[in-house]
Amino acid sequence: MRNKIVLMVIVLVAFSAAAFSIDVPHPLQAKLMLKIISMDRNFTRFGDPVKIGVSSDAFLEVLKETKFSIKGKRFVAEKINKVDDIADYKVIYVGKDWAKQCIAASEKAAANKCLVFCEAEEGVLSGGGSVSFKVVDTNPKIVVNIANAKKQGTDFPAVFLKSTIVVGGLK
Repeated sequence: MRNKIVLMVIVLVAFSAAAFSIDVPHPLQAKLMLKIISMDRNFTRFGDPVKIGVSSDAFLEVLKETKFSIKGKRFVAEKINKVDDIADYKVIYVGKDWAKQCIAASEKAAANKCLVFCEAEEGVLSGGGSVSFKVVDTNPKIVVNIANAKKQGTDFPAVFLKSTIVVGGLK
């Protein structure tokens, strides 16, 4: 009987953790992404228009509906179908659909000085991505892997980094 109660408590805890695990909504991610791009001290490297490659169909639709310009430059969001396509972009968004390809995408991005945003935080923690979003105590937070960002040619100001969760210190 005791084992059944312990098992039931474990199952309830597991299901409750899954129920409260939420992602930052795509419209908010799109707005934050554009603002973060504009903060890069090496912003001119993105070109005009700023070409953003996106692996996620859902995020691509939201990004296309977002009416923003970045420091007076327009941006173009396009679908990325394979890792080799990354060479055509200076900013990419790796959705959860590309979780297994995140490391290969990040290596290609670093070689092309392309900034990598990841839908899943794991992409920033261990997949080579630079920026991700997560919810902490019902508030959206920005996670920045500073070492990966430097490899990808990005230089964020300290004022911005103070408002983020910084991981992956410089070596």
